[in-house]
Amino acid sequence: MGEHKLYAGKDIYFWNFVVLMLFTLLEVGAVYVSGLSVYTVWAILIGVGIVKAYGIAAFFMHLKGDPFIYTRTALFPVLFVALMLWGIGLSNPDSILGLPDWCTPNYDWAYVIE
Repeated sequence: MGEHKLYAGKDIYFWNFVVLMLFTLLEVGAVYVSGLSVYTVWAILIGVGIVKAYGIAAFFMHLKGDPFIYTRTALFPVLFVALMLWGIGLSNPDSILGLPDWCTPNYDWAYVIE
């Protein structure tokens, strides 16, 4: 087996995991911060999602350094995700604002526990 290059004594998988966890905290925080517009939250979530997708594809899926045709093939589903975002989120009259209350992060689940 080949040796992995170390950064500050840890391999790339450790640092990729750290970055993924930090960006996950950023995602969750963006949803819970009050006062942000819906479009700002969307921009944060999409931007963070792109960074996390790169980290997963490049290092965990080992696509970094592979021929470009492999990367292009792996990115093909992005077209369908973009169509889904447009079709469900942006072209709908209510978009995400018309979701039921239980889909929001601040929903009170106390009645379920009783």
